[in-house]
Amino acid sequence: MYLWQRKEVQEMLRRLTGVAALLLAACGAPAAAALLTDNLGTAKRVSLVTTRLSDEGIWQEYGLSGSETAVYEGGGKAFTATAWRLKDPTGAQAAFRWLRGKDSRPVTGPLAQYSRFASRTGNSLLIAFGNYLLRFEGGDPSLEELKILLFQLPNLDQSSLPPLLEYVPEAGLTPGSDRYILGPASLEKFYPRLSPSAVAFHFGAEGMVARYRARSSEVEMAVFYYPTNPMARDRYPEYQKVGGAMVKRAGPLLAIVIAPENADDAERVLALVDYKATVTISETTGSKFVNYGDLLIAIFILIGVLLGLCLLGGVLVYGVRRLGHKISGIKDEDPMTMLHLEDRRGGPVP
Repeated sequence: MYLWQRKEVQEMLRRLTGVAALLLAACGAPAAAALLTDNLGTAKRVSLVTTRLSDEGIWQEYGLSGSETAVYEGGGKAFTATAWRLKDPTGAQAAFRWLRGKDSRPVTGPLAQYSRFASRTGNSLLIAFGNYLLRFEGGDPSLEELKILLFQLPNLDQSSLPPLLEYVPEAGLTPGSDRYILGPASLEKFYPRLSPSAVAFHFGAEGMVARYRARSSEVEMAVFYYPTNPMARDRYPEYQKVGGAMVKRAGPLLAIVIAPENADDAERVLALVDYKATVTISETTGSKFVNYGDLLIAIFILIGVLLGLCLLGGVLVYGVRRLGHKISGIKDEDPMTMLHLEDRRGGPVP
């Protein structure tokens, strides 16, 4: 784990950011902290503006809390960086799938080692990292520059990813066609065939819509995840009321295909949706590796502690006896107990 990924370092950065904000407020300066740092190694920030947004209703559902665009120059290159900060990794994943484009391709190599969610479209690089979405245009930052940028991101949240990602089928998925749905605005944008009242987002539902290649046609399927099985069971009849809908329930999942071009292809795609409950039990297991060097060191330390306790006990006993004799005035007894065996035989012992 890199230093910038440790929770202690992140907590320290959060506290420092808070202290800086208080100092700025006391001095009358604006307290808003920049998302993009001034320097990225040899690349220096030459401009910084607030990113212009469209579809603000969708950004609000995704939990956008700040966005910036900056131009960096230096080291013989120049590129534009844009950062969006979302409320959690779910919002970042939703924005990543929205902005990456249908012609995007996965990124491999050193720049992808910090996140498995990185894609490239033309000369644009898009990376989802925790609750942040980062885009670089006109050129790529070096690995060291990217590391510096990720290290200084304020209010970084690297909690777990949304569970829905585990259950959306990948077989036959058309690359770049998946879109995340977190509320009525994104539902209207990406899957208007279904009404918000049927989904019931107040239950905490999250969905994803994508296109799949089948035998003779392309099928558009939406999969919604509910917090509990009873919630999904309750919404199942509402999904069936949609005209031309084919619906499947699997645990807390509801999958729907509306008015497919080919019903058999729709059935094949719906069959890919599966839910398997998993139970995780934490067990304490002993290590199979024994470090004998540490074991010997621990033995010698234990011996030293025991010897020290013995010496300390002897000193305490001696001190107590001397103090008792001094207080009572009794002289010290002979240092050795004599049996005087020669007195019983009338002479010395042969």
